[in-house]
Amino acid sequence: MRRVPQHRSQHQRGSALIDIAISYATLVIVALLTLKASINAASIQAGTVEQAMSDAYLTRESALAQRIPFDQINTDASLWGLSPEVTTNTVSIGKLPGGKDVLATLYRTRIPAPNNLPSAGGSGTTTTNPGEIEGWKLQSILSYDVKGRSYVKSRTSLRIR
Repeated sequence: MRRVPQHRSQHQRGSALIDIAISYATLVIVALLTLKASINAASIQAGTVEQAMSDAYLTRESALAQRIPFDQINTDASLWGLSPEVTTNTVSIGKLPGGKDVLATLYRTRIPAPNNLPSAGGSGTTTTNPGEIEGWKLQSILSYDVKGRSYVKSRTSLRIR
C-alpha cells in the first residue's frame, strides 16, 4: 500500500475557522438590523396608541361635560374654571405596553352665554331673556407630547337649560 502524502498549506487549515467567523458576523449583523426594524415599528405603533388614548380620554371628558348636574356647572367647586380662568390638571390618559404611564395636561374652562342673567355669568335681563334660559360652553383642552412633538386636542360641550 502506498502512502499518499498529505500536504496542506497554512491557508487551507485555517479557512474553516475564517468561514465560520464570517458566517457568525453576518448572522449577528442581520439579527441587529432585524432588531432595529422591530424597535422602529414598535415606536411608530406607540405614537398611534397614544393618539388613540388621547381620543378616548377626550370622549370620556365630553361625556362628563354632558352628564354633570347643571347646578354644579356654575359653582366655585366646578371642574371648569370661569373664563378667563382655567383649571389645569396633569392626568394619566393610559399606559403603554410595559406599564409606562402616558401623561397629559388637561385644561378646562366654562364660558357663559352672553344673554345669561347676571346670576349665571351673563349680561342679559328679564327683558332680553324672559325665559331665564341659561347656556354654558364647557371646553376641555388636552395637551400631550409624542416623541418630542406637542399635540393639542379639544372638545366643547354646549349645555342649555
